[in-house]
Amino acid sequence: MSGANERASLQGPAALESLARRFPQLYVASAEGAQDAHRLASGRGLAPTGASLDHFVGSEQDELRVVETPAGPVEVLFLERRGDFETFLQIVGNKSAPVAIARTVGAVTYRGLADWSKVAEAREAYLASGGDDWGSEFSRLAKQPGAFRSEIIVISEGPYSNVPADQTAYGQDEWVRVSREIRLHHECAHVVCRRTMPDDILPIWDEVTADVVGLLFATGGYDVVLASRFLGVSERGFVGGRLAEYLNAEQTDRIDEVAAEVHGACARIEQMAGSAEMADPFAFLLELKRSPLVGY
Repeated sequence: MSGANERASLQGPAALESLARRFPQLYVASAEGAQDAHRLASGRGLAPTGASLDHFVGSEQDELRVVETPAGPVEVLFLERRGDFETFLQIVGNKSAPVAIARTVGAVTYRGLADWSKVAEAREAYLASGGDDWGSEFSRLAKQPGAFRSEIIVISEGPYSNVPADQTAYGQDEWVRVSREIRLHHECAHVVCRRTMPDDILPIWDEVTADVVGLLFATGGYDVVLASRFLGVSERGFVGGRLAEYLNAEQTDRIDEVAAEVHGACARIEQMAGSAEMADPFAFLLELKRSPLVGY
């Protein structure tokens, strides 16, 4: 990673093991009828009897890292195996229901997860201070906004925006690595924007600017050709890509017009990005958010 400050990461099995101690619902394999066990684990911190993580295959490439941003630390879990990524989403996002996960989903941010390590830390501090009624103290603390809650980004392996390596300047293995860093910092950019500008939401512009951050961190520069390919935009219109996922009905009806406008914005960003390449991509992100080049 170029430029982002990070704390020490956990790699391999330790990544999921660490998270399961905080989010015990990870011990509840996705299955029909698993929702009661999930509820006890996520809502009361009670891991199932014989708890294990055997439903995850695991990889030595799995990684849990914390990225420091202007909006505070962002915790990111990378799961190399697509099956493990989908299992994680089934458990955390779908209460251990064995639902299908769309192949187009490559990253998810979970907010407001009950973090039972924070509960344990608060309990220990309370008892150490001489407290003798943890039940009442827990009820009082739990009423505070965001109490005992955590946010985590989960990302998977795979070519970014489903763009194959032969359409980039990278070899196959290098493109996989670069894609991971683009995806990671793209999602961090969304978190930074939501934390600092929660009411400033422009779906298309948010995607454009998040790609800017991803490219700057992963490659050290902003490539308008590559950025346009991610979204499927050209000066002539829409050529097939992610842009279609963010349009409303009215915008879809004039997708070529929107795509050409977005492509023009990407070209303008490339002109602006020269100085940003040697500065802070997150600062550049906030600059772009304050002065959007497209209004949607």
